[in-house]
Amino acid sequence: MLLLGGIFAVVAGRFCDRFGLKMTLIIGLAGSALTGLVFRTGDPVGLSLLLFMMGAASGPWSTAGQSILIRAVKPTHLGLGGALYFLSNTLGNSLGSLCTGLIKTDWSFAQIGVVMSVGMLGVIALAGLFLPGDRTPVERAKMAESESLWAAYKPLLARGEIWLLLSLRLTITTFWGMATLAMPLLIYRVAQSESMAAYFAAVSLVVAAACQLGAGVLNDRLGHEKPLLISAAGICLSAVGMAFFHDSLTGLFVCGTALTGTAWAVSTLVPKLINDVAAADEKNRVVGLGHMAWSTSMVSGSLIGGYLVDLHPASPFALGALLAAGGTLGAWRLCAYLDNRPSAA
Repeated sequence: MLLLGGIFAVVAGRFCDRFGLKMTLIIGLAGSALTGLVFRTGDPVGLSLLLFMMGAASGPWSTAGQSILIRAVKPTHLGLGGALYFLSNTLGNSLGSLCTGLIKTDWSFAQIGVVMSVGMLGVIALAGLFLPGDRTPVERAKMAESESLWAAYKPLLARGEIWLLLSLRLTITTFWGMATLAMPLLIYRVAQSESMAAYFAAVSLVVAAACQLGAGVLNDRLGHEKPLLISAAGICLSAVGMAFFHDSLTGLFVCGTALTGTAWAVSTLVPKLINDVAAADEKNRVVGLGHMAWSTSMVSGSLIGGYLVDLHPASPFALGALLAAGGTLGAWRLCAYLDNRPSAA
């Protein structure tokens, strides 16, 4: 599903350009409304089709959602806006899990699925009613010039600053994919307790929320360079710590929590970086590229992490430190580009 979301995020970037952010978001939300139907079918073919459609819909949802964020929030407040945007997703998932836990004893999964689908239909209706129309006319010549998907993205892929931006996803997110698989597994192995891994998840997410808000506020006040480079360097140090203390519960908790907080801090800053790098008519497509890079990196990181953690517990974090160092270098070069270019895009 992650790969499907990444592939369709690229398509969604072009769709946003042609038909607007509102229409693209509603398409993504419509796919999410299918989630509840998963609990009402036992047919493998039908289930596979639903999962395919849900994965594909996550691309338009993410692309349009972040593009709306970039368009709606002033650049001077986009750091905090990005933090609140990602936090709302985390809090929404937490609230949904809490509600499911409270009603599961009295409701069947099929009944919960109906409520989920009906609830999403309500969200779609609200989006249709209250989100303003946003499609701007595009010159015929320009539309013809970028009619195909490849023609629309080719100029972006030829630019070094776009690749510097994507390098954050291709390096740091790949490591994060490895870490999200390896950290709870190692904590369970060291503590021999399933609940300890759950405690770690709770603590690390609370710290991550604080880091997101802090990074967003600092980005708005100090600019992109210090929050981005400090967060990226923190990922490197956390990875080194995890490699050294992979057999210590305290070390795993401290370094793992630091890694979670700094990784989420970097992710929070990405919408502002997209806004700074891309021109007004490029932002939707750059968001799509970024989501594709994120999806691909998460999948590849999970696969690599699952293989390496069985070879040696420290190996995912040793490789992760190298990846994070590469990401930090890319972040430094991107900041240098943004600071030295003649004018803002």
